[in-house]
Parts: sequence; structure tokens; C-alpha cells
Amino acid sequence: MQPRRITEVPLPNASVIEAVRESCASLPAGSTRLSESFYANLFVMAPDVRAMFPDDIRPQQRRMADALVEVVRYLDAPDHVAQFLRELGGRHYRELGVRPEHYPFVGRALVRAVSEVSPTWSSSMSSAWVLVYEWITATMLAGAEDAISREEGARRSPGDAAPRGDDRRPPGDRDRSGARSSAGDQRPSDARHAYDTPRPSGARHAYDTPGPYGASQPTR
Repeated sequence: MQPRRITEVPLPNASVIEAVRESCASLPAGSTRLSESFYANLFVMAPDVRAMFPDDIRPQQRRMADALVEVVRYLDAPDHVAQFLRELGGRHYRELGVRPEHYPFVGRALVRAVSEVSPTWSSSMSSAWVLVYEWITATMLAGAEDAISREEGARRSPGDAAPRGDDRRPPGDRDRSGARSSAGDQRPSDARHAYDTPRPSGARHAYDTPGPYGASQPTR
């Protein structure tokens, strides 16, 4: 089943967000238990995906754990989280070759991983994670579509007019994208975030993206 578009997925409500946070509450700070379980399940469900990652998966597990914790933490600030997820989706498309058909495997692996590490797991938590992941997926795919549109625009010669409808995002999504950009400019001047460190020169990674408040996550 193909993931739904951002215009088809509602933002999770407060009770859903609270259930998702509760499922992660027992994880100690800096723990990679969740991401370790996630990748183990993902590579069983979709073995071909393993080739997208380096042999030593531990740095990737750390990045994924940090990114997921931050997304869950800021779900009630959706404009900032959406900006982060769109950029993450674009980088996953460009740098890892992630396509829409991979996302259902990622979602199932994530839900199973949470069920394995959360002592308070329940069917209601499972439903909450499905709702949250559908929204995360739709937002990341919107970012991937942005990246595809930019690639197509770069391939056209400067004199070519862009064909009507070249922006693959639905009109409603384009409108929200503009609103999110303006919201991102209003972040508090004293806000600090896990990604608030300068990006060193050198290789980038799919998780080296601005965090919810627009700062940069360090590369490995």
C-alpha cells in the first residue's frame, strides 16, 4: 500500500502525541535500544534496504535515535517539525535513494521496535504510533517531491518555461509550505536544540539536516 499524501493525513492530536511520548518515556537519555531494534526489524522485512547503509550501522543507529527523540519531543510544534522532516525526506531521496515504496516497511519496523522496548506497550499505543508515522511519512514524502521538482527544474534549460503543474505537491500542501517557512523565521532567539552545532566540512549524511528550529545537526 502506498503512503498517503500530506493533504490526506491529519496532524496527530494531543492524546495521540501523549501516547507516543509515553511509549518512549522509559528509554534512558542517549539510548539506542529503539533504533537498534528498528534497524534489526527493517532489515528482516526489507533485506534489500541493508545495502543503502554502511557495514557499521552503529553511527546510523545513533543518528536515527536522536532524530526520532527530537521529532517526538516537538510534535506539538508541528510547523518546526514539518520543516525538519521535509528536509530529511529530501535528503533520504537524494543521498540514500529512499523511495515511497520503502516507507511502509520503515513504518512497520518502527512500530514493532517500539513494542519491543516499551514496557507499557498497548494496542492504543500501537494505533497512536501508526497515526504519527503516517503524518511523518507524508511530510517526508512532500520533501522528497520538492527534491524531485528541483532536479527537474535544474535539468531544464534557463530559457524553458516551467510546464503548468510542475510542482508535484498538491496546492494545499504548497500553501502550508509557505506558512511553515514564515513560522520557522519566528523561532525564539534563545532557543537551543540538539542540532544547534555548526556543520563541519566534509561528507554529509541523510540525517545532517536542520532541526525543528532551523539549526544544523553535526555530521559524523
